[in-house]
Amino acid sequence: MPDCFSLCAVLLGLLILTLAGCIFYSGLLAEITVQTCCPTLKKLTFAYKFKEGTYKDSGELFKEARCVGLGLPCLGVFYDDPNEISSPLCRYAVGCILSEGESKVDEELLKHCKASGFNVFSFPQVTHVISTSFPHRAHFSTYFRARRVYPQLEHYIK
Repeated sequence: MPDCFSLCAVLLGLLILTLAGCIFYSGLLAEITVQTCCPTLKKLTFAYKFKEGTYKDSGELFKEARCVGLGLPCLGVFYDDPNEISSPLCRYAVGCILSEGESKVDEELLKHCKASGFNVFSFPQVTHVISTSFPHRAHFSTYFRARRVYPQLEHYIK
């Protein structure tokens, strides 16, 4: 009988450690650096899908963009502060970077993206940006990003 209790205690401990590991891996303690700088990215051609709704649902679009972009870097553009705008009205665009700088877009990839419902936009080159980054490693990353990055940006801008 005592073996059953010790086995349950060990399993419970392993479950707690696994959940804690997933949460930390998702970005609970990830460093957030906000800075004004020259952009590291030049002119971008970006295949994206635009959505309106809660930012926690953006993970699905990141997953779709990774599949359509076949390993290309992904990018999310989040337009609204969720503390000021109701979550269902928040706007965002998620997609993959098709080309950077003066490099040409692969026409076959461009057709594939458009066939998958992605729009294409070219961002012009800018001289200065306010930049921050946060890892998207797991499902919880979207939650932590919304809760941790916006306060840092708001504090930096003020």
